[in-house]
Amino acid sequence: MTRQILIIAKENSMRINLGQHLRQEGFVIAEMDHADEAMAILGVLPVQVVLLGLDSLKRDGLALMRNIRNRFADIKIILINSGDQLELSIEGMRLGAYDDFIIPFDLDALIASIRKALGRKPS
Repeated sequence: MTRQILIIAKENSMRINLGQHLRQEGFVIAEMDHADEAMAILGVLPVQVVLLGLDSLKRDGLALMRNIRNRFADIKIILINSGDQLELSIEGMRLGAYDDFIIPFDLDALIASIRKALGRKPS
């Protein structure tokens, strides 16, 4: 089964650039900018990790996270957020996020976290 990552973020340049970097690392990536379509996609694709851009989705991102956790408990959710919205990160971690990264973040650290979430050893 293909191990897939879903990036959900409204911010196009961040989502696209992150997707390109992760593809270069060998990950299978799907991207979307609307939280309301995510549940349908998760029901179809074999997603193991969701990278959730709270910086752009804000409270809608937390609502989506609750839905994902309720319906797809095995999916790991890694939050990406801006430093001026730390309360969203804290709430997301309380809701069961696997990890949390504040923009600007270390791409190598994010990749290591993704690999760990997927059960792979970091390179």
